[in-house]
Amino acid sequence: MEIECMKFSNDNFIDKFNRQEENILKFYQNLSLNKKSVDQVLTRPVHDHTKALAEIMKDDMEKYGLSDAQEKNLELLTDGHRAVIGGQQAGLFMSPAYIIHKIISIITVTKDMKEKYDYDAVPVFWVAGEDHDYEEINHTFVYDDMHRKKRKISYKPNLKVNMSVGFYEYDKQAMKDTLNKILEMCGDRSDLKTLKDKVTAFIDEHTYWTELFHALVHDLFKDEGILVFNSHTPEVRQFEKSIFRSMIESHEKIDDAFVSGQKQLADELDTSPVIHTENNVHLFVNATTVRTLLEKDGEHFKAGDEKYTKDELLGLLEESPEVFSNNVVTRPLMQEMLFNTLIFLGGSAEVKYWGELHKVFEVMDVDMPIILKRIEFEYLSPRLEKLMEKHELDFNPKLFDTINELKHSMVENDISSEFINKIADITKSAEKSYQELHDINRQDFMTHIVEANFKHHLKQLDYLERRYRIEVKRHKRKELGDLTELQEKLLPDGGLHERMYHPWQYMTDLRDFPPLSYTTDLVILKTP
Repeated sequence: MEIECMKFSNDNFIDKFNRQEENILKFYQNLSLNKKSVDQVLTRPVHDHTKALAEIMKDDMEKYGLSDAQEKNLELLTDGHRAVIGGQQAGLFMSPAYIIHKIISIITVTKDMKEKYDYDAVPVFWVAGEDHDYEEINHTFVYDDMHRKKRKISYKPNLKVNMSVGFYEYDKQAMKDTLNKILEMCGDRSDLKTLKDKVTAFIDEHTYWTELFHALVHDLFKDEGILVFNSHTPEVRQFEKSIFRSMIESHEKIDDAFVSGQKQLADELDTSPVIHTENNVHLFVNATTVRTLLEKDGEHFKAGDEKYTKDELLGLLEESPEVFSNNVVTRPLMQEMLFNTLIFLGGSAEVKYWGELHKVFEVMDVDMPIILKRIEFEYLSPRLEKLMEKHELDFNPKLFDTINELKHSMVENDISSEFINKIADITKSAEKSYQELHDINRQDFMTHIVEANFKHHLKQLDYLERRYRIEVKRHKRKELGDLTELQEKLLPDGGLHERMYHPWQYMTDLRDFPPLSYTTDLVILKTP
């Protein structure tokens, strides 16, 4: 598989971040990917609870069957070796594709740490099982080659899940039906039959949404040594009690630091905020039922209709830590108070909001890791490459709009201006003739009839022009269809296709993936 790398970002903030400009780095504790920063992070003291955290992860991962590489990395984690971490919600069957790309980024950077800095970092993938945005993870998109359009395939689209998805027990038959629909759309490759049997067995074997997701990630990446951290498990929540307690005790200074830090970044770098929240506690409760944000209202904490004094809330935490979870402001803080992190890899939005949280880390006296944007990928098939060559198109961030302009000009150039102008002339002539009819009409009962007849002719002339334009497009449907296919496959809705489509459309086995080094460029994979 051939690889090309190219500058693709059209985000001014991310471009500056990737160039490691000083006015950006000050929001990330002046850390960047270089020997000085790596050495600085490696000299930090290790959390006292590191061994206990590794034991919790090992106990959770053992039921999926630990590989030798995972065993080795658990030992490294136990010994205080620092992690390369990224995380994501548990998307339906690891969809969209950027989920596996994020994990590939983690593994790639971990290998780079060994090759370039002679350091054995530990690759960790954080599964956000506490999240309750079911509508974001219950579906995927697959491109339908027969009808040349993208298709949305959902698991129980009308279902409402208000709890953290890690506590949701999926319907096994409905999940199998969803799997079959996805694979049918992915084509008839031989690897898909093997995959279907394997995933069907996983569906039968497991019960909870995040368990199935974990099984899929484990199966794909176990030989690469990836450690999967399920953030919603009761054991993890029990372990996190002291951290939640400190967040509750410090919620006012956390909120003040977030608000002022976000404003500072937005003002100094002239960028719009990424985190949008009016919340002032930045924690959720009721994760097992209806996950609800905590608010401070006077002397009480509120969660929906429920009210707690501070002592009552801390008592609930002591008795039932599994009902607590973080929001976007405190999740990065929780990560760093749990793990000894060397590098955090995130998407563009994650990179920005970590910068918005710089003062939160400061007031809580928590060190930030080195922040990197994950590697972005695009798959380019020979067919799509030929279509771009045929229409003299280059792959770049403006391709979607360029194709729209090309489609418009292609139709307009085939439209006969003489024909359109003649319709306009006939319309003007009809307007003049009917006005003359009105002028000579002396019988009131005919006024409505003449007007109605005039409107009928105008409608027919309008229909003639519209139908003519449709027929021109129909005459060009092959070329227009090719161009739309380029848009839908490469940049659906104007964004990279990794953010929409299921990864199984491209490959099912990591052995097909070429060796990489970390890059801020877009990696284009030319598929067979």
